[in-house]
Amino acid sequence: MNEPENRATFDTNIFVRTVIRKDNLPNHLLSLWRDGRFALVLSQSIIDEVESVLSRRSLRLKYRYTLTEVTDLINLLHQASIVEVNTSFELCRDPKDDMLIDCAVSGRVQFLVSYDKDLIDDAELKQALFEFGVEVFEPLDFLEKIREVGVNVPDSGQ
Repeated sequence: MNEPENRATFDTNIFVRTVIRKDNLPNHLLSLWRDGRFALVLSQSIIDEVESVLSRRSLRLKYRYTLTEVTDLINLLHQASIVEVNTSFELCRDPKDDMLIDCAVSGRVQFLVSYDKDLIDDAELKQALFEFGVEVFEPLDFLEKIREVGVNVPDSGQ
């Protein structure tokens, strides 16, 4: 099967929300990726961060999910297109977000999807990323955008 034309990198906060609540937009987006509606592009550092955050005992107790659920998600994420990142662009005011930007640019994605206001509200960052062909979207806006570009997206039923 050919890889889909549309490529996206998701922030850690998207994946965390898939585990802490099952019937939400982030889970719908993961389903669309698994159905081949777009290519999910990640780096190993993003996957490592997802695992680190979701393995925190305090979060597991608060949101009542298991380490097995974390392992299942990490195994799923290894099925994404994994890019090797050799360059740091250091474009974000929050250095912890640079790994997302580096992955998105290195992976030649069109979409960086996040709930993080440091990414969404930074006009300079968005302009710099746009020059690399990357646009930053919140999840709902990403869903609308991929519909606009002709991806057949079934309704989530929500």
